Amino acid sequence: MVHAPLLRTALKAELRPALIGRLRMADWIEMPEREFAREIKKIEQDPLFQKLFFGLSDVPGAIRRQRWPRSRMVLSFDEVGGRTASAGERAKVEDILEAKPHLIAMIRRLGREAFETYFLHSDEPLTIAEIACRTSLPAADVRKIHDMLLDIGTQAEFESPGEPSASRHYACLARVWTEDGEPHFEFFSPHWARGRYHIRYDLVEEWKRQAALLSSDERRKLPRLIKRIETVNLRQNTMFRILESLAKLQADFLTNKSPDRKRPISLRQLAYRLDLAPSTVSRALSCRSVILPWGKEVPLIQLVPGRRKVLREILSRWLEVDARRTDAALALRLREEYAIKVSRRTVNAVRNELAG
Repeated sequence: MVHAPLLRTALKAELRPALIGRLRMADWIEMPEREFAREIKKIEQDPLFQKLFFGLSDVPGAIRRQRWPRSRMVLSFDEVGGRTASAGERAKVEDILEAKPHLIAMIRRLGREAFETYFLHSDEPLTIAEIACRTSLPAADVRKIHDMLLDIGTQAEFESPGEPSASRHYACLARVWTEDGEPHFEFFSPHWARGRYHIRYDLVEEWKRQAALLSSDERRKLPRLIKRIETVNLRQNTMFRILESLAKLQADFLTNKSPDRKRPISLRQLAYRLDLAPSTVSRALSCRSVILPWGKEVPLIQLVPGRRKVLREILSRWLEVDARRTDAALALRLREEYAIKVSRRTVNAVRNELAG
């Protein structure tokens, strides 16, 4: 028979890795975008990552990228440089761009499609030499463009100029709009536009099987590298799911612009829909913003309006036109036009708040 104290100790030991994992993921979710981009840069500048990503002439790379659906990157580097949160940060990005005018000129000559194909998404496993051949660029410049994108990601973090608190910066992730009911995204930062990493585990095993491909030191480092890439993927998957879900939930508002077309939803309800902890969703929304189809930049949290806020928006507009409507009639209209089910008493309470 197992004594209770021993059982509790055993359970704690068993749960500890999962708890540590959740705490670490909470840190990754909460991590500022610029700091996260620096982590991406560390990973991608690791010689082992570059070997597994670009591959060799006779061995394909085992790591690729998988873009987010209906997404692209802002290709105007002038705009990226001009939207940083402060003069100091703007200077840093502009310094990067001004120091590499020949690389910017090369990207513009390539055009969006080729740039995204060979420098952002990397759907096809290609070596540096193969990319150079297809783009007619020197191999050294191919590497420099990759490095420049990593540098831009670590400097470009954006602020919502309309926020009342000038001391609180918001990382602007993307422009968002809808087409045929589906959300579309135009990301500012390369690490967002590139999507997630696609690890070909079968090819990783192939690299491990061939003794000549990896040194003993690289074999020792490989599990940790794969684990870090998986953690990055989990973080970005979680963030994108939240972003995409919000865009779908608020598709009516994104199409019509009217604030009373926002769908009422709480953090807890959103977390339940995504099978996430409310604290995870709260961390993901914190200090991040998007640009709406009509050009206004808003914190993500504004796309999660509680029911009370939505009711105030709708009823204030209705009551300006006809203040004599009964609470019961307003409750019925809310149900018919917005599918919002509330009692007459709730309508009366909101009405009194507006009158006060």
